[in-house]
Amino acid sequence: MPDSMRRTRCAKHQSPKRHAVQKKCQICQKLLNLLQSPAEIRGQLENHVTIRDWKDLVESKCPFHPKFIASALRLDLTLSAVEEISISFLGYGGHDHVQIQGSIKVLGKSKLIESGELYILRKGPDSQKQGSARLVNPLWVDHGLLRKWKETCLSSHGDMCGVAHEQTHYKGHIRPTWVIDIWRQCLVHPPQFQPYVALSYVWGGTPTFMARLSNIAHLQNSLALSNGKTEITIPRTIRDAMSCVERLGERYLWVDSLCIVQDDPVHKETEIGRMASIYANALLTIIASDGTDANGGLPGLSGLTGPRSATQVVHTLRPGIQVVENMSHAESTKWKTRGWTYQESVFSRRQLFFEGNWVRWICQGAIWREVGEKHGRQGDMQLALSRVIPDPSLVLNMIVQYNMRDLTYPEDALNGFAGILNTFTTSFDGGFISGLPAAMFYLALLWEPFDILTRRAAKGSSADVCLPSWSWIGWKGALSGFAWSSAMDFVRSSSSMEGSRFFDRVTPLVQWHWRSDLKAPEVPIQDTWFQYKQKYGIGGPQKPCPTGWTRYSAEVEPTSPGKFIFSGPEPSNSPTCFYKHDSEPESEFWYPVPLPDPLRIPNKQVAAPFISCRTRRAYVYGGEVITPLYRRGGIVISVRGNKSEWIGAIRLQERPPGPDEDNIKSLVGQKMELVEVALGRVPRDARKWLEHQVLDEWDHEGRPGQNEIYEYYHVFWIEWKDGIAYRKAMGRVEKNLWEAQARENIDLILG
Repeated sequence: MPDSMRRTRCAKHQSPKRHAVQKKCQICQKLLNLLQSPAEIRGQLENHVTIRDWKDLVESKCPFHPKFIASALRLDLTLSAVEEISISFLGYGGHDHVQIQGSIKVLGKSKLIESGELYILRKGPDSQKQGSARLVNPLWVDHGLLRKWKETCLSSHGDMCGVAHEQTHYKGHIRPTWVIDIWRQCLVHPPQFQPYVALSYVWGGTPTFMARLSNIAHLQNSLALSNGKTEITIPRTIRDAMSCVERLGERYLWVDSLCIVQDDPVHKETEIGRMASIYANALLTIIASDGTDANGGLPGLSGLTGPRSATQVVHTLRPGIQVVENMSHAESTKWKTRGWTYQESVFSRRQLFFEGNWVRWICQGAIWREVGEKHGRQGDMQLALSRVIPDPSLVLNMIVQYNMRDLTYPEDALNGFAGILNTFTTSFDGGFISGLPAAMFYLALLWEPFDILTRRAAKGSSADVCLPSWSWIGWKGALSGFAWSSAMDFVRSSSSMEGSRFFDRVTPLVQWHWRSDLKAPEVPIQDTWFQYKQKYGIGGPQKPCPTGWTRYSAEVEPTSPGKFIFSGPEPSNSPTCFYKHDSEPESEFWYPVPLPDPLRIPNKQVAAPFISCRTRRAYVYGGEVITPLYRRGGIVISVRGNKSEWIGAIRLQERPPGPDEDNIKSLVGQKMELVEVALGRVPRDARKWLEHQVLDEWDHEGRPGQNEIYEYYHVFWIEWKDGIAYRKAMGRVEKNLWEAQARENIDLILG
């Protein structure tokens, strides 16, 4: 009997009751709609499904979705001791899967429950419309699929994936010094115009064979790296990557441990500075996300490596519709926690992930997985990094992500981020000083912790350690993503940048200098960002525009109807003009910002342990603890003046020594030395605009709130060691109350 007739006959002979239930069950239909909805709208709340009553499952008249839910969550529907349950079917915008998450309470004990990634099962190789997933070999990766991904990207995505952004690759001429020739099994200089693959992996604590001055000549001999060489033990991940490169139809592989001469300081520093370009110019990057060290390997490559364990479970939603569940446990791999791997991921144009026993491909044009190949774009990070206009918010957000990661040697904090900063030197005039943009140094110094930080301390013996207390590189942990929001007040209207929604404004107060060491001369740091703001944003439209900028009347409508217009540099005064730049004609700016000369070599990064200035200080006292607003962690305490009056608040960078309660209590009444570093101000009604950026002390009863503008000094709490001051905390003190204290001028050197 033909299949079509069999299906028709079965449908005709269904019981009326079952057919009615199947037709009327709204939950089944909602689940099906969610599983089949386009990825871009899957995250919308109205498409989600929630069940909050155990009876809705066990007493449901539908014979299908309760069994499906129980199967996916490993629930026993015969349980009678369930007191509470709350589960939701969630889709994530841009993702191709659905997941069930929730909690259940049995006999007084609650626990979280969740499924794996859920997809509709695809019925055949050409039935794209019937589902979004296919069954895969649980032991072995389909080599043909990996090669197909590469070739499809190369032939279909064009410059979107094929050209590294100019900010990073400098016209493509920056390439590594050494690569592994897979055919000859040795190190060679990369042939011009020949593609190479890069490897991103975790070193871990495993002793790793490395290129050194003593063996670099030998490693250039044919077969020096072949598998039969007993005197050279190549870690499994590197050996597997060499085999994978060959299966992909490529010849050259770059691996840091073998392609950087580890005991040649000049060569090593040069290659580390090129790291962004090395990954950006690679044809693709193999990312070994699994494993805790270099011997984790790339499982699942038949004939080359051991088998993997890719688990899929098939559930029935209703007759004829099956759902595939991928069991993945790769959310928190060690690779995702390592500092060095952050920039490797950021700059790789094409990424081939080995993760959680699965393989997936991510590029600027697509996200492809073994279960299904048609997915949306990864995003526009490469485009964002190539912009001519500097974006302080983007830089800070990347710092926030990187600063949570681990480093075997904390003194590598700056080097591990050097490739990213090198990229931004082509848009940030003056480059970077110990991780902070020089053009807006006065404001960049005001970074603050989101929670308690840990002071980084060098493990090695090198004398060239740069972990200053005044820069984020001196501390590990969660930073606030809003600390530089004031710098975004130049944005009027843009689809690629957020302007300043919170009306805080910062004014420089002192002239900073940097020093490479205490005996070196001081080098002044020019606040060109603020100078441009004064000249063009506040000083009037009569000034000639800088090269590349054009002035427009503020009465002109924004480029696109309905485009949001951000507040200007002075929220109380509406600017009479705005500006556009040739590189970004669709964006509008309240004032030009300083840009590097494109014809000059970008500013080199500066690793400065010390900065200095002439400023004022006052001695004050610690007060009571203030509960941080908007779910922020950390410790915030009031600052009390000489008459015990409230004058401000400071946010600590690290927890005081001692038991938790005692160490905080010890701060009450403690004498503190504060130094002023900048001026700030916020309108009284700022909270109604964006509550989660409000200042910690905003609701404190001691804060004067009657004025239209809350004016304050940004201050550092410092401590001295051998004539050098170190930043312990940052805070704000109300302007008039601070000026009433016994202030004195000092020459400050911060280390």
